[in-house]
Amino acid sequence: MICHEFKHPISNQCEYLKDLTFYLRKKLQLEYLEASCRVNRTRLRQPAIINDSLIDPSDYEEILRGHQFHPADFKIDFRISTEPAPNYPIENSICTDGSKTTDGTGSAFCSFDDLGQLKTKWLGKLSQDNNIFQAELLAIHQAILHHINSKTQVKIWSDSLSSLQAILNPTSPHPLVRDIQKQLQSKNNIYIGWVKAHIGHYGNETADELAKKAINEGTIINIKKPLSSLKKSLNQELLEKWQLEWNEGKVGRLIHEIIPSPSFKLHKWSRGEIMFFSEHGPFPSYLRRFNLKPTDLCNCGDVGTPLYYATSCILTENWHFKKPSTPNLLHWKKGILKNKGARIQLGKLMEFLMNNDDLINGS
Repeated sequence: MICHEFKHPISNQCEYLKDLTFYLRKKLQLEYLEASCRVNRTRLRQPAIINDSLIDPSDYEEILRGHQFHPADFKIDFRISTEPAPNYPIENSICTDGSKTTDGTGSAFCSFDDLGQLKTKWLGKLSQDNNIFQAELLAIHQAILHHINSKTQVKIWSDSLSSLQAILNPTSPHPLVRDIQKQLQSKNNIYIGWVKAHIGHYGNETADELAKKAINEGTIINIKKPLSSLKKSLNQELLEKWQLEWNEGKVGRLIHEIIPSPSFKLHKWSRGEIMFFSEHGPFPSYLRRFNLKPTDLCNCGDVGTPLYYATSCILTENWHFKKPSTPNLLHWKKGILKNKGARIQLGKLMEFLMNNDDLINGS
């Protein structure tokens, strides 16, 4: 429970949460909207409109469920190694890599001849919405396609452990992973091994350079956006709308000063902190405002505001903070929330106020 019974009857016991209500309600509304849109897009394959923007299901990857091969027929695990190898020869091998920067996403592979000399290379330029996981998988996919007709053993080195683990998963929902699994099922001469990144391996370093180069110079490759991109874009749009409504709201202004920018981050405020910073609690100034007390004076004779009890009242001097100047009041509030000891001290102050209503507000 977050409500507290005072001796002075309060028609709405949660009134002291009013400043936070708008903020929290909007957070829940937008989280629900985001989740609803995501479910409609990913499971029902229905378009959605968020902030006048059409979200087209065909632009995003489709989640694939279940086995695409009978478990007894899934026989590629012995050709994929996720363990460090004694050595990583590049002769007659292929190295793959993906890269993502603020400029975009790149994917690449390079193959070497029997003397370890660079023989072929491929560079693919993906969209900014594609992620590094897709880039790594695409490089492996293209390397397999390039050598699909080879009659000899094909060895592919990748530094993406997550990609290899996904390929080993017989129920992976990722479309690119499933395409790679199909290719490996049809060709038993293709082997994939894991090489640790940035250990000076010539093939891996070459593939890394090519993947970075592919961001600007690669062949444009259009693959569907990942679901993570959908969630990111939804959250971004929803936060923009939330920010606008939070700025223009009529309530919650004291909280707005402390939390000017809404986010999906949880602010772990205690019950007492909510009361203190919203100024909705066992304070005469608050009770008088709602005609729950004939005066806004504390029993000690001064106006009973949260700041007064935290800095000046003789009844609460055991938990006093240094009184801030008016220009520094907001900084003072934020400082309390950032300091563990100060929050404990404030908690004790609020506990005293809540447990001593007779002393503070009189009979």
